[in-house]
Amino acid sequence: MQLRSGIYLDSNAGSPLKSTVQEVLLSWLREPSIIIPNSSSIHAHGRRAKKALAEARESIALSLGSTTDPEQLIFTSSGTESNQLVIQSVMQSALDQGIKPHWVTTPVEHDSNRQMIQWITQRGGSVTFLPIDDQGAPIALALRDLIRPETVLVSVLWVNNETGVISPVEKIASICRKASITLHVDAAQAWGKLPIDLERLGAHWVTFSGHKIGALAGTGLVWLARGQKVHSLILGKQEKGRRGGTENTLGIIALGAAARSIDPLVWADRVMPLRDQLQQEIYNSIPGAFVNGGLGPRVANTLNLSFEGIEGDGLVMALDLAGYSVSSGSACASGVLEPSHVLMAMGKTKLQAMSAVRVSLADELPWNDLEKFCRVLKNTVERVRSVSQ
Repeated sequence: MQLRSGIYLDSNAGSPLKSTVQEVLLSWLREPSIIIPNSSSIHAHGRRAKKALAEARESIALSLGSTTDPEQLIFTSSGTESNQLVIQSVMQSALDQGIKPHWVTTPVEHDSNRQMIQWITQRGGSVTFLPIDDQGAPIALALRDLIRPETVLVSVLWVNNETGVISPVEKIASICRKASITLHVDAAQAWGKLPIDLERLGAHWVTFSGHKIGALAGTGLVWLARGQKVHSLILGKQEKGRRGGTENTLGIIALGAAARSIDPLVWADRVMPLRDQLQQEIYNSIPGAFVNGGLGPRVANTLNLSFEGIEGDGLVMALDLAGYSVSSGSACASGVLEPSHVLMAMGKTKLQAMSAVRVSLADELPWNDLEKFCRVLKNTVERVRSVSQ
């Protein structure tokens, strides 16, 4: 199927491949005999792959802080696997000691974390949600009152994937360290958008996703502090026995190339003025528009909007027909459309949550395209409202 030309405004779902990544991939695929060897093999091809993985690991470590040890990184298949590997590792260690573990997380986490709630409770553990403010950021000081003797893990999303709101992870890390509690930070949406120094952050586990920084989907990453024990979801000898299965050589090479090219401060200086100008244009031209999380600290590219009298998924489809790719804040399970759990946790009504759309800008997009988008959005909202009246 041929894809019609359009403007991609859904970078939080998956960022476009960086040009440096494309170049690296093509350099491998243009070889006369295309071989993506197993890095565990001891022949020349295998040694070449092993060297490429080591170089990628070093580049990725450098993007996460100048003193980050590459050997503390584990490659996985996705951010989802990374998150669940961390949570299961910490919880299983407690269960093996006869502890019924208590997990503190937030009500605005990514679904990959939320899926672990049942896994934990079925094994006798318990889960408590850290309160958030009306912009969707966790209230760090409230954590102190939630800690119990059996609390073994706190998990927090650094940057919310729907709203772009930034969590006070340094404050949360300080509380966890003082209470000797393990902290897991989901940094999938922070990588490439915020400066990261893992050694200074104070977390024990941090997870990442490759396609959020312009690498290939199907690549994820876990950083673990020294002394943390891994209970692997996939048994095997790869990744120092911490995650079995042949490494995704091409995906990891692409991830290394993407990591080498990120510069969060330069990126933010370029993208934030575009996002803010777009937000102001929408406010000025579309009555009943509201920015969710707009009063909190946000990453530079994300704009979550609700429109009075609009159903978000319908607006997404109408914009798609007009040539613009955005996403809604709702989720579909078993054919039933549900409001965004993030917006509901922020105190929005079901109608407000169901009316939300997310615009997330890619690295480079001329204002000319965003100005056209704003006009199309205005016309589309007016048309949908007139039909629903």
